[in-house]
Amino acid sequence: MYRSPAQYRSVVSTILIVWLLAAGGCQWSSDSLRRMASVARWGNTAGVDVRKRPRNPLERQLNAMTGFIGRGGVQPSDRTQQYLRRNALTKKYREDPDFIIRKFAARNREQPDLEQLYILAELAYVQGQRAGIAGNQQRAGRMFCTSVIAAYRFLFESQLDIHRNAYDPLFRNVCDLYNGGLEGMMRIMRDDDALRPGGTFTATTLGGEMIRFTITLEGRPRGQFEKFEFVSDFDTEGLRNVYNSYGLGVPLIGVRGAALAGQPDERFYPPGLTMPLTAFLRVLPSESWEGAPSNRGTNNGTPSRSMRQCVIQLFDPLEQSDVQVNGRSAPLESDISTPLAYYLDDPLLGTNWFATAAMLNGEFAKQFRGLYMLEPYDPQKIPVVMVHGFWSSPMTWTEMFNDLRSSQYIRDNYQFWFYLYPTGQPFWFSARQMRIDLEHARQTLDPHRQSARLDQMVLVGHSMGGLISRLQTIDSQDRFWSLVSNGQIDQLQGQPDTIQQLRSTLFFEANPSVSRVITLGTPHRGSNFANSVTRWIGNQFFRLPSNMTNEYRRLVDENPDGFTNPELLTISTSIDSLATDSPFFAALEDARPRPEVKFHNVIGVYKPQGVTKWIVNTDEPTDGVVQESSARSHEAVSEIVVSAEHSKIHQHPEAILEVRRILLAHANRLAAAGLNGDSPRDGNQVQQAGFRADEAKRDGTWKSTPDNRDPRYWR
Repeated sequence: MYRSPAQYRSVVSTILIVWLLAAGGCQWSSDSLRRMASVARWGNTAGVDVRKRPRNPLERQLNAMTGFIGRGGVQPSDRTQQYLRRNALTKKYREDPDFIIRKFAARNREQPDLEQLYILAELAYVQGQRAGIAGNQQRAGRMFCTSVIAAYRFLFESQLDIHRNAYDPLFRNVCDLYNGGLEGMMRIMRDDDALRPGGTFTATTLGGEMIRFTITLEGRPRGQFEKFEFVSDFDTEGLRNVYNSYGLGVPLIGVRGAALAGQPDERFYPPGLTMPLTAFLRVLPSESWEGAPSNRGTNNGTPSRSMRQCVIQLFDPLEQSDVQVNGRSAPLESDISTPLAYYLDDPLLGTNWFATAAMLNGEFAKQFRGLYMLEPYDPQKIPVVMVHGFWSSPMTWTEMFNDLRSSQYIRDNYQFWFYLYPTGQPFWFSARQMRIDLEHARQTLDPHRQSARLDQMVLVGHSMGGLISRLQTIDSQDRFWSLVSNGQIDQLQGQPDTIQQLRSTLFFEANPSVSRVITLGTPHRGSNFANSVTRWIGNQFFRLPSNMTNEYRRLVDENPDGFTNPELLTISTSIDSLATDSPFFAALEDARPRPEVKFHNVIGVYKPQGVTKWIVNTDEPTDGVVQESSARSHEAVSEIVVSAEHSKIHQHPEAILEVRRILLAHANRLAAAGLNGDSPRDGNQVQQAGFRADEAKRDGTWKSTPDNRDPRYWR
């Protein structure tokens, strides 16, 4: 099988990680790993990447990105040049563009005209671009200010409502001028350290009006922002789909800094998290303007009649998709994918280094274990908790997360959480930790259990993460304890903390907040991948936390007659725990989840090749790691098969669409029952989301086989 140079570099990088971690023991920090990952990433393509590649929607119309001023540089559009020729203004514009711009500003001050407002906005923007290229920031700011105010008046001046023509390309062009002028202003504000919530900035139009800009952060709290980047500066690579919407405003990347004091959800946000934002300029009503005349900032000696007040509102496009201005709704321009890619453009997060380190070194992984949120917590939304599999991390959900939240309906109803755990340890230990972490999150976020939507939680687990998710839905009774002992746990001798840890691992109750579970490529009955070779490798290289391995061995030694099968306690790796002959799987299959919980399942079928075929060594249908017979779920109300290898099942478009269908059905069912505070969506709305209403509403009773996969089902 052919492998590209990039694939070979990835293999070499992985071998290097294994050797370094094995040699270094527990000494590696996230910073040192990040430095190593940066070196290994050189010349290689990261999973997700952003590159500086500025773009401008006015590039074709105004030749706005050529980077020089002479012939062929930034020029007015053909339509504007025609107007100048028709009115014998071409020569004067070339000789003294400021005179022409002031003339249009004066004409539109008392009697606004759509065409002239457009020309004013465009000519000022062209001059602003030229000034910026020439390095004259003061002049650029004055021009961009003139442009964005003129564009705003074109779009929202009430007396012009009857004259606007949304079918005229001029309308979209002025929207681009609004966005371009606002972005130009904001870049200058950033250079002046005024681009921050609560910041103010004063500028003057070429016509002599003084404008005061105030920046506000709208919606729910999001912590402190360390800086803002412009989405237009970046080109996203590595994400299959990039989701943006067209409208008004400047898409931004907000990079969070210090945590917001007094907010309980702050502990669940990873450092350096980025969030999508859209900046929208609003001109406040004239009664809020300051009326004192002033000569400051004028170019022709004419005093300003007032200080015009404007606010630049920063909106979260995941929370709000449009704004109201003068009784009309205006859609916001947005990009929700590039900020995600910007966050993942990290050599530790965007490659397999972190997942490998967390698998091999349990002590390293302990400092990162737990729930993470990549968007602001909202008690009015249903949590979807994504649980990664073996040799993986939450970053493996990037494609699915990006695709799912492209749906407005899903964004309105769901919030996405991610669970990170050490994948080198037996999965029942990870399930215990997840139970504790979910309960801790509930106590932190909703201590009085007032949020009904937190009780409709959906777990989505890939591979071993599916087993960990399923263990959140059952009452253990004594079925797991009986696998290791015929006695009573209270009769054990040893450290109380160790006994309590063992008790919470083998005796537990279902989490009542979990309402639905989706498993993808999950070895419900173990995996043939856990054979003598892989188990030997795991025991040689996996380093679990010492307190876990040593204390259980000590407990077994201190109670020689207390355990009938102590091997389950002293299993030291996740590979051992996944062996098909493990009695844990029989007990797990015998356990009945809470009857209210709905299960869904996605199976992968893939023809293994090369080393994978030798390791799996089976003629049965498989995804390369899990045989189809083990991946089947007897409890699933829906089950589909996708053509994908094990590590890619949850990234397959059909699998993502299945998860999306299930989430839509879940939200619609809750709405119909009045459990989520919304009125139920009708069939047409479900169809608009891309799915047939009858299939979305029947909640997944359809099952497929490899011969029954019809692509039309997904449309």
